[in-house]
Amino acid sequence: MDFLMRPVLAGLCHMESLDNGALDLEAFALMNDALDAKAENEDRARAVREASHG
Repeated sequence: MDFLMRPVLAGLCHMESLDNGALDLEAFALMNDALDAKAENEDRARAVREASHG
């Protein structure tokens, strides 16, 4: 269920897209991959900031 709700909660799509089938599982996989990449980039940027203030 997290796989489907995560993009909805992140604002990438609306709940209606789940209900009416406007988006398929491939679209949800792509959105989850993008959210993972965003989180990874934010973690890396935070680590660089912390290292430079160390």
